[in-house]
Amino acid sequence: MEQQDLYHKFLARLTKAQKRIEQGLGDAGAETIREILAEMERSPFHSTEKEKILLHLQSLADASKANDAVPPSTPEADSSEAAQHFQYGLVLLDGQFWEEAITEFGMAAALQYQPLKCWEYCGDCASKLSRWDDAIRYYNSVYSTEDISSDLKQLILLKITKCSQTNKKENMLAATGARGGSPVAPSDGRTEFFTPTVSSLDSYSVDSMLGRTLTTWRSPRDPDPTGKNRSYRLVNLLQVGTSALIVELEDTESGDRLVGQNLAGELGAALSPEILSRWAERQQSLPGRHLTRVYDLAHADGCFFIVREQMDLSLNDILTAGKAMPIPLAIRLAYQILEGLGDLHLQMGFDGKIHNQFHLDLRPSRILLRKDRPRLKIYNGGLWKQLETAAPEKAHVKNIPLHYLAYRAPEQFRPYLARKRPPFFTDIYLFGCLFYEILTGVPPFKATSREEYEIQHCEQYPSPPKVWRPEIPDVVNDLIVQCLHGDPTKRWRSTTQMSLLIEKAYPHEVAREKDDSYRNFLRDLKLL
Repeated sequence: MEQQDLYHKFLARLTKAQKRIEQGLGDAGAETIREILAEMERSPFHSTEKEKILLHLQSLADASKANDAVPPSTPEADSSEAAQHFQYGLVLLDGQFWEEAITEFGMAAALQYQPLKCWEYCGDCASKLSRWDDAIRYYNSVYSTEDISSDLKQLILLKITKCSQTNKKENMLAATGARGGSPVAPSDGRTEFFTPTVSSLDSYSVDSMLGRTLTTWRSPRDPDPTGKNRSYRLVNLLQVGTSALIVELEDTESGDRLVGQNLAGELGAALSPEILSRWAERQQSLPGRHLTRVYDLAHADGCFFIVREQMDLSLNDILTAGKAMPIPLAIRLAYQILEGLGDLHLQMGFDGKIHNQFHLDLRPSRILLRKDRPRLKIYNGGLWKQLETAAPEKAHVKNIPLHYLAYRAPEQFRPYLARKRPPFFTDIYLFGCLFYEILTGVPPFKATSREEYEIQHCEQYPSPPKVWRPEIPDVVNDLIVQCLHGDPTKRWRSTTQMSLLIEKAYPHEVAREKDDSYRNFLRDLKLL
């Protein structure tokens, strides 16, 4: 059949639908419209002809609005342009014109006509198109609105969960198919360390340093140059990362095995030995059992190493293994992170005064754990502030490695957002990012550029953790959501406030030390 004849046939059917509507047979007219839309989608029409038919359908939608299942509104609103967009969107929704329906509902929402219902419908349409990220974004617009009913919030949460789980399943299937049935590790840049051979590290000349002795570094301006010097033998290379070289040291006097951390690259070059030495001395006065012990600053041939206690693995090792952590264990470890941050924020110095320190660079590789029991410690606390002071340009978000930005607060991208609040609000946001990932296995935001990370952290709400893992308790879900609020003034007031909440809600998880869940979990990850 010629396109012109087919076009006139569609118009005739539209006229028939119009007459049914005028006769009060709205349901029959709507059914005819749905059939026309479905057939038109498969037809060979040009876009201009489709547009003419859709414009005709819009006038029919206005006539049939009394028969559409829409929430009640005022007569004035029904006759408005916004109401027309909404009604037209419903007709397109019935006809399964998902893309066009999103446009119409978006126009209605922009004109403030039933915006929650519009964004929900947009999410429904996007999910039909398998555009899961878009669907979640639309649903989040509803979920993050204040004062919505609990029933609607629960419904939207279920829809977000379904989209997220379907998206995750599709990605896993795609990854499996890409390698002939073998799962592919995600390439998101988060892995911060690898274990190379010594011969591959020519830039660090580690092979020539093995077996060498490092000694305590003292400033020429040190008022007590006769202080005790310690020495260490470099016995092994442990890890190489984007900003640090980690080696194993042996205390030549006691024989204890320790760790040496050399800050490499531009970040390391920005910190002078004087700055590192003062920072190391300050760390030695930290009493917290969840803060890594720093003993010394040692050097050999112009290479400087922060000497700290040795721990078995990092939280990054656990997260990159790709297995969900048992919720009680996750709560226990999160509580310890809060305790460590609290000790850092309220450090008591040798002078008996409180010296506030802030981490500002809290991420999985900054959390160290033992293997024999679930005990963790935070390290590098306060070091990022030293870097920001010494070389603010190098510490700026535009110049640091991309994978750091998954663990940055909005005010670290846009300083004016801090609203003159103390930096511990920033640590609270970073803790929220960590706890989110410990529970769900994914960070709250993932991006491929600095600009995208900035928009996500500063202008968007992450999906609630329960989206990824519905069994997460509401108390924990709400705690994390409040940590990740873009406005620092609306986050928790202190780490102590959160610690007390967890103690009250989960006393057993906080207190218990002797059980096999942690070791079994590490065994499942092949880390034992």
